[in-house]
Amino acid sequence: MKFYKKDKLKSLLLAGVFSLSLLFSGCSSDIANVGTLNNSNTTTSTDSTNNSNTESSTNSTNNKNNATKNDSTDNSNDKTTTNSLNNTNLPRDASKATIERVVDGDTVKVRLKGSGEIVTLRLLLIDTPESVKPGVDPQPYSKEASNFAKQLLQSGDTVYLEYDNGDKTDKYGRHLCYLWYYDNKDNSWKMYNETIVEKGLARVGYVYSQRKHLNELYKAQDKAKANKLNIWSVNGYVTDRGFDVDAYYNKNTSYNNNSSKTNSYNNTTSNHYSYNNDSSQNYDSSQNDSDSGDVVYANGGASSSNKYHTSEHAHGMKGAIKMTESQAKLKGYSPCGLCYK
Repeated sequence: MKFYKKDKLKSLLLAGVFSLSLLFSGCSSDIANVGTLNNSNTTTSTDSTNNSNTESSTNSTNNKNNATKNDSTDNSNDKTTTNSLNNTNLPRDASKATIERVVDGDTVKVRLKGSGEIVTLRLLLIDTPESVKPGVDPQPYSKEASNFAKQLLQSGDTVYLEYDNGDKTDKYGRHLCYLWYYDNKDNSWKMYNETIVEKGLARVGYVYSQRKHLNELYKAQDKAKANKLNIWSVNGYVTDRGFDVDAYYNKNTSYNNNSSKTNSYNNTTSNHYSYNNDSSQNYDSSQNDSDSGDVVYANGGASSSNKYHTSEHAHGMKGAIKMTESQAKLKGYSPCGLCYK
């Protein structure tokens, strides 16, 4: 009986030990699983973090490269513009725009860079014959001036606006400026205001205080006037106030009075029109001394007089054109009654 009790006690002890063994084994397995899971999560998190960091770093690098590239492009564009400003006579403070359409010889619509706003320009210091003014029949050479502008300033062309001192707009909201365009033939920027005056398709005229380029335009006008180009081909047509249509029609007897009033003039006067840059049409005062005859001074500047004088400053004359008397007579000038009594 005593022996039986010992065996039973031993069996219970062995069973307890075995149970404890199983218990610890299960815990160890769970701990191992937890450790594995934690390691897996840690690895996943680390990989995700690394991937995220790598992706972020890549994106940052790409963005930086793109920003650098954009900055480089912008700097390149700025540099090109700067070089253009430095290497040509394009004003440094000029505003960039693109041509929308030409209204007439001295009025243009452009789209401003940046804002994209479409504005109307009233070009300073020039006046062309009216072609689209309500209530006014097209005046002689108005269509020529308008067509010349349309050929030179085409839709989409890049241009620059140069503002003068004073107001930038008039009471109608039109921008008052000088318009600069790119001449592909000369590979240079030129002032349109000056070009159309030089072609004899506009006169110098102003109602505003802005007169920055007045002297340049008077010189251009003197050339056109001396060569009797277009509006200057008919004595008395150009006046200080604009254009005298009656003087034009009285001079050109070929005009058909029965034609529609919308016709500005008869096509038989087309021999007066000239747009080319032939140097023979540009009067060179340096040739005066080689010509025979006395030196005289013809009216220039804003004057519409066709007289020539003995003195450069006769009767307070401004912008006198120096030439020989024979040249003056060939160009249609007549002697001043006071200077040649």
